[in-house]
Formats: sequence, C-alpha cells, structure tokens
Amino acid sequence: MPEQSKTVDAALSVLTLLAGGDDQPTAASLARRLGMSRTAVARLLATLEAHGLARRMGRGWGPGLGLLTLASGIEPRLRGLARAELEDLARRFGETAVLSVREGDEAVAVDQVVGGAGVVRIHYRIGTRHPLRLGASGRALLDEHAGEVVVSEGELEPGVRGAAAAVLGAGGRPVASIALVAPAHRFPAEGEATEAVAAAARRITEGLAGPPSAGPPDTVAGGRDAVLPAGR
Repeated sequence: MPEQSKTVDAALSVLTLLAGGDDQPTAASLARRLGMSRTAVARLLATLEAHGLARRMGRGWGPGLGLLTLASGIEPRLRGLARAELEDLARRFGETAVLSVREGDEAVAVDQVVGGAGVVRIHYRIGTRHPLRLGASGRALLDEHAGEVVVSEGELEPGVRGAAAAVLGAGGRPVASIALVAPAHRFPAEGEATEAVAAAARRITEGLAGPPSAGPPDTVAGGRDAVLPAGR
C-alpha cells in the first residue's frame, strides 16, 4: 500500500468529526478525541477554514459551506434524479427517505428527506455508513438482490424498519438504493411501501438510462454546478 500523508489523514479526521456530529467541538475537544496536540488541530482548522471546509460557530467549530460544493459533484445526475423521488416518498408517507451508494463493502447515505410524521423521526447524517449486509439500504446494493425490494427491521437500530430497492446502472447492476425508513410501529403497510420504493427506483433507473436533460444545471436532472441540499 502506498505511504499515506499523516497531515492529510489528520485533516480528514477533523472534517469527519465536524461533519458527523451535532455538537460544535472546540479545538481542544477535537485534539482529545484525535489524540493530537491542540496546536496541531488549531492549524488544521485554520487551513480548512481558509478553504471554506470548516467555520467558526460560537465557541466551537462546524463544517464549512464549501463541503456542499464538494458534495454536489458526487454523482450529480443520480442525486438530481433521486431528489424528487425522495421528496415524494417523504411527503406521501410522512417518513424518511434515503439515497445510498456503495463504497467498498459499505453503504453510504448521500442524501435524505426527513418526513414530518410523529414526534420520533429517523434522521441519517449524510455520510453515514454501514456494512452492506446490514439494513435494507445496504442489502439492496448487492448484486444478488438486484430487482428486488429488501425489507429489514432492527438490523442497524432497534425498532427501525426499512424497505429499499436498487437503482440499476449499466449491465443491470445496482449503483444506488432508495429506501423508506420509519419506526417499526408506524411503518406503512408493507405492500404499499415496497411498491412505492420499487417504483421510485425504477424511475431513477430509467432516468439514468436516458439522455441528460437539456435544462440548466440547477434543474432536477442535476449538473456539476448544481448545489443540492445535503439533507433536511
């Protein structure tokens, strides 16, 4: 394996903590979590801030808006086509809809729309990852489940149920999965939910197979300059 840059590794570790947490960590708390000196972390934060990837928030730090620009370049057409389907699923069922892609042996959430039903809501942080063989979103990305709707319950979080279907690319292989996720006690009637995610996945698949939209880059068809929401 090629030698890795320790500085880049440390900077990415800081970014991961900033993007994945709900708090606003200070340089001191980041240093403790990473086992680094406060001075080294402060320098990394200053560099990330200069590039718009980190920003000061009160007494702590949070992810910079520059991360949205980077995120918009990740499978922009796929995310553009999927966004309307995520919104439709969330609006129809009042539950959370999630788009995931495969990275190695893990499923990674790249977009979501949180539904408005109930006090308890399921929320995926963008970048959340889990093993492919756990959870509906992951198993739907496996070749063996291409064309199927996968249902799971309690595999990632107790009391959470999900139904997911694969978005297919060239050769009929999964390139993404779209899922409806909700507390098990109020999960929609299974037939209705599975039919809805299967139809959404099919429409996205058809969209990817067709010619790119001739519209401007900020339309639903996506574009490298489109700034897409990183979740709600």
